[in-house]
Amino acid sequence: MDQILLFLISSLVLTLMPGPDILFVINQSLENKKKGFLISIGLCSGLIIHTSFIVLGLSAFIENNENLIIYLKYFGALYLFYLAFIELKSKEKSIEKNSRSYFLRGFYMNLINPKVLLFFIAYFPNFLFSDKILISLQFLILGSIFIAQALIVFISVSFTSNKLVSILKINSQSTKMNYIKSLVLLLIGVLILI
Repeated sequence: MDQILLFLISSLVLTLMPGPDILFVINQSLENKKKGFLISIGLCSGLIIHTSFIVLGLSAFIENNENLIIYLKYFGALYLFYLAFIELKSKEKSIEKNSRSYFLRGFYMNLINPKVLLFFIAYFPNFLFSDKILISLQFLILGSIFIAQALIVFISVSFTSNKLVSILKINSQSTKMNYIKSLVLLLIGVLILI
């Protein structure tokens, strides 16, 4: 039980650290809460896929296939550069019209970041907590804990950043904000490549 508590605490700290996912949530939440919420759900849905890879043992194949990892890195960075370009070109957006695409943005963002899967591969084995429970089941439990805390953190960060924009009376639809959001997306793309 101590091992699981330690895993939860360290997972919370890691999720809150400024990285591509948290920056993406903040960046996409500036316009409205619903967009940030859907991005958060999408990101955590991607974590379900990463957890499944580890539970099913496919992680060893991916870890040993350097070409796949390199491909995912470049594809992920290109996708973010594309989003940055779209952000620059965008005018006022309709949240109702694009709800599904916001979820998919978060989902793709998580799936195409190979660092997440590599992190899971390196991180989870350090917190195995039982000699009697199958390792795959322990990975499933750890993955579920990680996903649950990530969802809570992402949604909280999303609502907080949106509220802050509202309190400071910042026009999230302004051209200047579009430039800032595009710059953040470019930065996240570069972080994935590093």
